[in-house]
Formats: sequence, structure tokens, C-alpha cells
Amino acid sequence: MSVGAISIRRTSSPLHDRPHARRLDQVDPYLLIATLLLIAYGLVMTYAVTVESRTLTGDPMQYVIRGALWASIGLAVMVAVAMFDYAWLGTFAPLLFLLTLGLLGIVLVIGVSSLGAQRSVNFAGMSFQFSEVAKVLMIVVLAKFFADRIDKIGSPITIGLGLAILAPAFALVYRQPDLGTSLVFVAIFFGMAFMAGARLWQLVGMVAIAGASFPIIWGLLKPYQQSRLTAFTNPYADPQGAGWNIIQSLIAVGSGGPTGKGLTAGTQSPLGYLPIAESDFVFAGLAEDLGFVGAVILFALFILLLMAALRIAFRARDSFGMLLACGVVAMLLFQILVNVGMAISLMPVTGIPLPFISHGGSSLVSICFALGVLQSVSMRRAGPELG
Repeated sequence: MSVGAISIRRTSSPLHDRPHARRLDQVDPYLLIATLLLIAYGLVMTYAVTVESRTLTGDPMQYVIRGALWASIGLAVMVAVAMFDYAWLGTFAPLLFLLTLGLLGIVLVIGVSSLGAQRSVNFAGMSFQFSEVAKVLMIVVLAKFFADRIDKIGSPITIGLGLAILAPAFALVYRQPDLGTSLVFVAIFFGMAFMAGARLWQLVGMVAIAGASFPIIWGLLKPYQQSRLTAFTNPYADPQGAGWNIIQSLIAVGSGGPTGKGLTAGTQSPLGYLPIAESDFVFAGLAEDLGFVGAVILFALFILLLMAALRIAFRARDSFGMLLACGVVAMLLFQILVNVGMAISLMPVTGIPLPFISHGGSSLVSICFALGVLQSVSMRRAGPELG
């Protein structure tokens, strides 16, 4: 097995989930604490953004209450998922794969268009983005695929089959169009393949092939997507067009200084300069209000969350549990890096939400579902049996 793989060969069966393995003292406290603090941080920013934003109308507290409702649903989902043996997810992986494609297909048929994209479905007065839950379901599907072939991960055929499994979901999300989320699927695949033991030359080879195919890929992008992908390199080349969002974001981040202007005291969003401040550029609003200190606190919580997830991966009882945790880490890390990166002009603007902080119920509930899976892995981890 290659250096990138974690050698875990213990097997488990969902039919033999021992009662003591579900004890509350097996819950990972660091993951739980980080989750609760990040949810609270997100609610604070929801209030600040709605007070400042010109695009969101009504009482700011209604958005906080709505966010708290979604948070409650998310935490309930996390607890419910944690109580079940994660091995069952592997058992039903083929059905989850079909469910993923079904949900993404529904969006293309009856989805609601917004800002030029058809990404959400309205039901009972609420809007759902099925692509958010699809990311988590694909982590389960790929984890099962790689875990069952952990000894064959060095084979190009195995990597090729993994890409074939990923391709339909990637294509359906890109078709919405949602370039950012489709790239999250790619990041998940690379992270899980590496941790499963894929050879470095295989991963580099795939990147090289993608690079060689860039002219074709570029031609498939929409004009606004092309402008977004190039504007971050020099936003001032088109300050009134493609570079506008990035420039205003940089102004907001820079104006925050060490400690910020104060919660709800930001000016970029109220003046109508900072676009989509509740989602895509929420980090810019956070940096303007709370400054460098607020950003450091946020990064510290993210690091705590990711380190707790990796700790769960290393202590998992089997390869499937390890890969589940690694897939969640890859998903969250990529979203954090891209969202923050585009706010400070290090990454192109791709519309990827900042976990926990961007306003949106679908994202929060899906992340809580993923963290519930991690707690299930932790509660059934390898180690001495409890008496």
C-alpha cells in the first residue's frame, strides 16, 4: 500500500453493533464543541449581515430565528445519524448513489432559477439545494467504493471506475450550472483517493490530463464563468465589471483592521458595494465587522473541527470509517479555502459557501448530517472494549 494510505483492515458489520459502542463517552467532544461554536458564530453573522445588507429586507431577527430553526434541524439530524452504525451507509451505498442522481435530476426538472442558475427546489415554502446533500452522499458512495478495493487502489482501473462513479453527479451539478459545487466533488475525490492509497503519480497524471484538456474545458464554460475565473488575477483590469465584486471584497477586508468596525457597523454592504454578503462574500463582511481578530477566531474553530475529524479518521475501526472522515475533511477544507480565498483575491469567484457562516439551511443541515456520520464513526471506533 502506498504512503498516502492509512492501513486499517478491520471489518465491521452493521448487524453486530454492540450497545456499548454507542455510549455517549465515545462522542468526540472536540468535534461537538467546534460544531456548536461555529453554529453560534454563524447565527451572529446572520444577524450582522441582515442588519447591514440592502438586499435582505424585514426584521433581522426573522433571519436569525430562521437560522436557529435550521440549526436545530441540523443538530437533530446529527444526533439521529450518530445513533446508527455508519456501516449501514455502506450497505446501502448503491441506493444512495441512485438517490443522489435522482435528487440532482429533480433540480433540473422542477428547480427554481435564481441569479442565472437552477439550483434549488421549493417545497412547503422552503428552498432546498439538493447539491448540498449530494456532496455528503457521494462521500459515502466513494468511501464504500474505495474501502472495498483498498488493496487495488494502485490500479488505474480502480481510479478510472471511481471517476466514472463521480462523473454523473459532477455533470448534473455543472449543468445547473454550479461550477463551484461541481469542483467540490472533484476535491472530495482527490482527497479520498489519496487517503485510500492512490499513488501520487496517478493523481498528478489526472491533473496533467485536465490541464491538457483545458482549452476544451474552457470552451464549455459560460462567459460569466470565464470572466470570474480570470478576474481574480487582476480585478482592476475591469473594475466596473468582472473585477467589481473582488475589489469591494478586498476593501471590506482591509477596512476591518485588527479588531474591525464593530458588529453591524460595516459600511460596504449597507452602501450596496459588497455583493451577496450573506453567502459568497460573508467572510469579507465578517472581516470588516470583527477584523483580523474575528477572522483568527473563525480559523481557530475551523482548525479544531478539521483536526477532530482527522482524529476520528485515524481512530476508525475500518477503512470505510476512515475514508468517510477524510471525505468530510476534504469537502470542508476545500470550501473554506476557496470561499476565503476568493474574498481576498487568491481564488476565483465560484459561489462556494463558507461552512456554518454563509446563510443557508441546506448547507448547514447537510454539514450536520456529515458530522453526525463522523460521530457515528467515533462512537464505534477501534480500541479496548468498554466493560
